[in-house]
Amino acid sequence: MKYTFLLLLASFILIQPSLAQEANVKASVSSSTIGTEEGVSYTIEVEGVSANEVQRPQAPIAEGLTLAQPVASTQTSVSIVNGRMSQSVSFEWIYRANGEGTAQIGSTEVVAKGKTFVTQPIDIAVVPQSQRPQRQARQDPFNPFGSLRRPTQQDPTPPPAITDRDIFIRAIPSDRSVYRNEQVNIEYQLFYREGMQLRQSRLADSWDAEGFWREELDVERRPIPKTIVENGLRYNTITLKRVAVFPTRTGELTVDPLKIEVEAYIPSRSGDPFDQFFSFRPRYEPVEVASRSVRIDVASLPEKSPEDFLGAVGSFRVDANVDRTEVQVGEPIEIELTISGTGNMATIEPPHFEPPGVFEQYDPQVRTEINRSGRQVTGTKTLTYVLVPRSNGVFQIPQVTLSFFNPARAQYESLNPRPTTVTVTGDPMISAATLTSSSGLPVDDIAGLLTDGASWRRVNPTLLHASAWTYILLGLPLMLLCGLLFYQKHLDKIEGDQTYARNRRAHPVARKHLKKAEALLVENQPRAFYEEIERALLSFIGNRLNIADKGFTYEQLSNELARRGVGDEVRTRLLHLMEECDRVRYAPILPDQNAMNTACDRASGIIVDLDRVFSGKQ
Repeated sequence: MKYTFLLLLASFILIQPSLAQEANVKASVSSSTIGTEEGVSYTIEVEGVSANEVQRPQAPIAEGLTLAQPVASTQTSVSIVNGRMSQSVSFEWIYRANGEGTAQIGSTEVVAKGKTFVTQPIDIAVVPQSQRPQRQARQDPFNPFGSLRRPTQQDPTPPPAITDRDIFIRAIPSDRSVYRNEQVNIEYQLFYREGMQLRQSRLADSWDAEGFWREELDVERRPIPKTIVENGLRYNTITLKRVAVFPTRTGELTVDPLKIEVEAYIPSRSGDPFDQFFSFRPRYEPVEVASRSVRIDVASLPEKSPEDFLGAVGSFRVDANVDRTEVQVGEPIEIELTISGTGNMATIEPPHFEPPGVFEQYDPQVRTEINRSGRQVTGTKTLTYVLVPRSNGVFQIPQVTLSFFNPARAQYESLNPRPTTVTVTGDPMISAATLTSSSGLPVDDIAGLLTDGASWRRVNPTLLHASAWTYILLGLPLMLLCGLLFYQKHLDKIEGDQTYARNRRAHPVARKHLKKAEALLVENQPRAFYEEIERALLSFIGNRLNIADKGFTYEQLSNELARRGVGDEVRTRLLHLMEECDRVRYAPILPDQNAMNTACDRASGIIVDLDRVFSGKQ
């Protein structure tokens, strides 16, 4: 014990002079050349001080780099060499490249032992990732398993984070300067890095196009991602949405961004396969992706339009057909006017049609068919006029003029189908009381006189006070008033009690989604079918429990149901079905009709079992 004390005393005497050493500050980076997909470690090392003798410095401002780790990791070291003790404190931050070019980490101040030191700026070259040579991991020759260690904050390249360069939505309009009512197509394409996996995608916000009439265009039900290369990076791309918009007013109009929420997983970009296999970072991360808003300049139509111009914009053709050209007096004829082409068929006004005065005209039957399968909205609008002649003779059905503005030619155009001649025969004095039009309605407004003899018989009257209907009718207002009071009480409770209101609509909303899913099952649309199944389950749970039906992960949803008393068996069935809905969304091979039938039955059974638990019947 005596010798041990002497030894410690001698060591203290030897190292005592080292405590007065001067502070020294050095700044360094892990690499002066990095790739566009890499991070760089910036370290400030303060020598000759202990941890309590230096103030934590601020991260320096960088140009061309983004601070990915705002809180510095701190490391303190103490060493004794030849009887001299040295101490140092280091602070480390992680920066990520914004793009190719020359970046710089600026200077910062460090206060140690009451003195202020200023670091020097450091320049960093950022090159394309494909031109960046693969860095070899440093490995201890005496520890062959060193490469299997878990990455820490001291690693020069931190785990990859999902950025807007990994996944983004691009809005592509067909034109940005159009006329009023001219069609503009907007296609929303999702780009995500090759190797990235997505699941549970949903709209994050309502999409709107104020000032536009819009028509949804069909997109592929089974999209096959296409691979493209942009800025030296490989992306997979699919079309999320395609819509045709028609501006209804002039000026600068804006289409809202398309926002989606998705859970994404991006594999490690390290070249070491063990690094990827033993990665401890979360597998999926929630990501919100939004496109940019689309601005469109809308010009007014040229002046000096034709007198019969009613606002149609596009490219059209007109066909007129008469079902017959020889009829008897009082017999109806049908004139079918068909407008077809490219444009907004839903809002196009029918042209003016004025037959000769001897014809009685009925309101036309209008039938509109819109084709949304292509990249343009096309369709037909058919107007069927019924005319009934009241006099004989030879008459000419006048031509119909359709005037429209053709934006491709930037001019007005008019179409005039050929007029048709109709010959009417027969005696105009013949009663046409029994004649009917093609729709089965009487042609004349006044029916003919009754010529059959009528027989009359006496009916024994019943006194008013002796009839039961008298008292029923007297009590009917009171019963109606009571019903209105109960209904008003029900409305007040729905308005004031959100839990009650959501609980009341839980079953109707779920039935609506299941009914739509059954219709999609008949149409053999698996992706849309499983989306409705998922909506039915989530909306029922959200309404019955008065919780948000979106934003939950599967683990959070399972924990919430367990807290509400739902058993393991029901939760397991629910989660298995939800995962099946996710798989189908991006699966290259879709399930068959039997699997979809089974999924519909399983969803109905799960809703019944959940309702029993929530109602306290189990």
